[in-house]
Amino acid sequence: MKLDIPLPRKLTLKLPRIPINIRLSKIGKITQTVLGLHMNDKVIRLVSLDSECKPMFEPIEVNIAGKNKEDVLKEIVRTYNLSGKKVCACVPVNDGLLKFQKYPSTMSKKDLESAIEWSAKREITAMREETYYDYYVMEKADDKNIGVVLVLSRKETVENIKNMLNNCGLKLHVLDYEVVSILNYGLYHKLPLPFSILYVDYNYSILATYSSANISYSVTYWNFQEALLNNDEESLEGFFAEIRNIVVLNDLSSMYVAGPILVEEEMLLRVMENLPVLGLLDTEGIKPNFFIPYTLSIRGMEE
Repeated sequence: MKLDIPLPRKLTLKLPRIPINIRLSKIGKITQTVLGLHMNDKVIRLVSLDSECKPMFEPIEVNIAGKNKEDVLKEIVRTYNLSGKKVCACVPVNDGLLKFQKYPSTMSKKDLESAIEWSAKREITAMREETYYDYYVMEKADDKNIGVVLVLSRKETVENIKNMLNNCGLKLHVLDYEVVSILNYGLYHKLPLPFSILYVDYNYSILATYSSANISYSVTYWNFQEALLNNDEESLEGFFAEIRNIVVLNDLSSMYVAGPILVEEEMLLRVMENLPVLGLLDTEGIKPNFFIPYTLSIRGMEE
């Protein structure tokens, strides 16, 4: 299923038709198998799911601290014979920007497209760098408005990802945004609306919230592995305080927890004691570290 409204073809910048491809939806018809690839400054993670959303091989996680990311990915591709495979990857949260906007539901398609394009141009001007963008038109946010998700990322970031995958023998099928991939899990698995997901990775966390009327997210920088290793109570309490502030400011009642922190029982217990946790998000027998590439693989299979 493509975007509800065609992407604008003309901008002051020469953009590919779909440099970033975001979509919020439920699981649709599975048409192919695609690798889900999640890369950040600490690890590379790869998952490939079959038509029943089961892993086709043991999910891969490699620590890249102090290593060349492209060299590590090339070795993974060679070792697991993945050359030529299609990949659904995502722009890291810090290398993109998501904006949720509302427009009157009475606008025509043409006027809505023009308004979104104008908004994107305004954001690009503020960023002062060549920038790619994509958007997704949601169902009505309320009786009077339509919701639009706009995602932007620097051209350099997008091209670096594309070139790296090409150099490693992989074919970029879909380039999503990390926050969108987290929210898509909730939509795929029909979490009751509104929902909030606290994704906790090794050295950062994302608290993303979805409702028909709004989408928001916050990034927190906290290394739970170091806090656990050093028994750093001050660091842990600081993390809880920051998340609680976000909860209060955004009037959140509860959240689901996902990501690598689910493996650490001691730390997870503290999280559940100190935050309004509604539940833990399962990846169908796959280690919770692979939450994002799991969702990306599903996304890629639908395109």
